[in-house]
Amino acid sequence: MKLKKIYLKNFRGAESIECNINDLNVFIGKNDVGKSTILEALDIYFNGKPDKDDKNVFSSNEPMVIGCIFETESNKRFTLDSTDNTSTTLEEEYLLNKDGDLEIIKIFEGDKLKEKTCLIAKHPNNFDKPLILLKINELKKIINDNNYDTSDINMTIKKDLRRFLFDQVSIDFEDEARLETSIASSDVQCLFNKFKDDFPTYMLFKSDRTNTDKDSEVTDDLKAITKTAVSEVESEFQLIKNEIDKKIEDIANKTLEKLKTFDPKIAAELTHEIEEKPLDSLFKFNFRCENNISFNKRGSGVKRLMLLSFFLAQSERPNHQGKNIIYAIEEPETSQHPDFQKMLFASLQKISENNLYQVLLTTHTPEIVKILDKNNLIFIKKEDRKMTSHQSNNLSMKEVCDTLGVLPILPNKGVIFVEGKTDITFFKNLNHIFPELKSIIDINKFTFIDLGGCANVERWATCDYLKHSSIKSFFIRDKDERPIEFYADLVNDNNKIVTLKREIENYFPLNVVSDYFDIQQTQDMIDNWDEFNITEHLSQVKSIKKIDIKQMFCSSEIWDTLRDSTDFDLTEIKTWFEKIKEFFSDVT
Repeated sequence: MKLKKIYLKNFRGAESIECNINDLNVFIGKNDVGKSTILEALDIYFNGKPDKDDKNVFSSNEPMVIGCIFETESNKRFTLDSTDNTSTTLEEEYLLNKDGDLEIIKIFEGDKLKEKTCLIAKHPNNFDKPLILLKINELKKIINDNNYDTSDINMTIKKDLRRFLFDQVSIDFEDEARLETSIASSDVQCLFNKFKDDFPTYMLFKSDRTNTDKDSEVTDDLKAITKTAVSEVESEFQLIKNEIDKKIEDIANKTLEKLKTFDPKIAAELTHEIEEKPLDSLFKFNFRCENNISFNKRGSGVKRLMLLSFFLAQSERPNHQGKNIIYAIEEPETSQHPDFQKMLFASLQKISENNLYQVLLTTHTPEIVKILDKNNLIFIKKEDRKMTSHQSNNLSMKEVCDTLGVLPILPNKGVIFVEGKTDITFFKNLNHIFPELKSIIDINKFTFIDLGGCANVERWATCDYLKHSSIKSFFIRDKDERPIEFYADLVNDNNKIVTLKREIENYFPLNVVSDYFDIQQTQDMIDNWDEFNITEHLSQVKSIKKIDIKQMFCSSEIWDTLRDSTDFDLTEIKTWFEKIKEFFSDVT
């Protein structure tokens, strides 16, 4: 079971926020915007309870909500009934939400934050109450009231009764229903408790630690060793636990039956409740230093080294078959040498590639952000008390750069800004295919960044966002439909190039393009190839989206043809490489 999404309402500084969760997630943003809020909300959801200070001060009487959505295996079986030991799937019981995921929210209401658990599901509304919440006598009553033929079903198994009732009606779905149950419920256990044995093991490592044994956060690194080991055998332990629970209930029920012979009234008033402790709480683990000094007494830097070592060890271990594990780490680079930081993040990335692990981090370090895929970043902002998250296509890398100062520490002290991703491919392929260009300068030494259009290139070139850093910036943009004279000032700058042809695609010879895309050459194309809008033309005659055409110009097939073409002229392109070489002469 993997965490897919978290959403918060009225929790600390978050009036309302949601974040999609991947295998590797890095929360970034300014100080005090709420990055740690999300990690600590998850810790409350999986491991603890909130206190009154966790409620958003502006939320008035609105409840506090922590919701999680989980991706589950379609054939995963759960024991949902406390009175029998049969298993079923969430799909069979209509307990998945509209997207086919398990969605469970915890609601905390009132001054005392009384807890209520709800399951959000696309559930049939043919019955007054969700069948999963009914006792066996209530299920039988529905069957008897409707005079259904029950000769072919086992009337002692609730799962079979629910399945029978579902089959008798034409299912009428609500878009999504809220299935609620109280923790105090006797016959129907809290839905949260029914699933939590299969929830991921969540471990939070905080950055602001003290050196006292009383501070529970000090021992988190050591507890992680125990919790990880336990998680790998917990499914086996669960089988033993279920057998123990059955035997306890059997002995308890027989005891109550005997009590009835002495005093039926007292026996009728009693119910039994099994109180359980987490398996990892049964074990205590510690390292001791020389002279029998507890490891907890060591400094924060040494303890962070232990954390680094733990994750390195985890990244090298073979895949286990236990439950999913989520490692949440606040500012893992704290108190670490830069070399150790790189080792730590390499190990965390490797861990996240294992299907059973997810990693959540917070950081302020640009060095970390720059090595990550955009889909791994969760940018947290706060404006006018409103906390928001920005991910994937909703993420502005320019704003990330402005916020964190990511770019000033990019490698090799040189950045080349271009309009789009296809421009990066164009230059990289030129550098690879034509040795005469690479002999001028190997542009792989520099970091390429696409800014998503010529207007952005102009703005970055004008504003010079990196002027206060040690990074040198070079800008390349297309001429487009304007005459080259329009860009006279830019052309004369030593860190800017404006192409003499309309777009990068116009540097491909006409015969290469016409053969690759299987189109006829028109006279206009032949006469005005340097200014011809080839992307627009192809989108019309081939019915291909422009974005897909751009990608096709990056394909290995067209570049293989270009390599062998005698019509490809490198004259202008060589001047680009010469200008780049001259500009970066002091950093190459």
